[in-house]
Amino acid sequence: MTGMVPLLEEILQKKEVRSADGTPILLHSAISPPEGALLQRLIAQKRPVVTLEIGLAFGVSALFICEALSKAGGSRHIVIDPTQESGWQGIGLRHLEEAGFGPLVDFRQQESQSALPQLVADGVGIDFAFVDGWHTFDHVLVDFFYIDRLLRVGGIVAFDDASLPAIHRICRYIATNRQYRSCAEAGGGRSKRLAARVLCRVTRQSATLRRLVQSRFAEPDEELGFFSDSDLVAFEKISDDTRNWDFDRDF
Repeated sequence: MTGMVPLLEEILQKKEVRSADGTPILLHSAISPPEGALLQRLIAQKRPVVTLEIGLAFGVSALFICEALSKAGGSRHIVIDPTQESGWQGIGLRHLEEAGFGPLVDFRQQESQSALPQLVADGVGIDFAFVDGWHTFDHVLVDFFYIDRLLRVGGIVAFDDASLPAIHRICRYIATNRQYRSCAEAGGGRSKRLAARVLCRVTRQSATLRRLVQSRFAEPDEELGFFSDSDLVAFEKISDDTRNWDFDRDF
């Protein structure tokens, strides 16, 4: 953890944060150091100007992002979290201020389904997004829909908790239906399934069988660039949406 912002290093070492009155609170919601390092590598490679994050909580991921963004010469980190005060005692925002990242942060205390369309309407463009908000399939799909409209070609969108069924399905949708490629993943490959790999090889030999089996067996996660147990998956935007109005593909 050498070279980290001191506050971030302290939080990760102690595995706790403190409320405004100094009461210690267990660090029960945060990305892991390897995930944070991955986000920082991606930001260092892409050198984004504007980044966006859905879900602030205690601010651990935002500290990783803002540290890398400031080193890359970026100017703005948009953070969306409707419960930062009511659910997290404002601790995430306080951490960003204490670490000196206040001038970078554009905080929106709104639900993402309200904040993101407004950013689109305002003509905002972003280069990097990290999604770690409400984890149901419909909410994450709506988040991605609007992030895609904000994200410049060549930009990156990353999803935390990608092993959860809903977010795993979103990752498969993006990899199979949209002009994105998986460019990084963290924590995956722990539980490769032999049966799935065998079925994949068999279905390649039979168009009829491919139609009968589910897409996730005919085209397994590994071929899409991630794993079913990946903790975090990142995608690079290859081009803007070019699908026909009636396009459909199983995922």
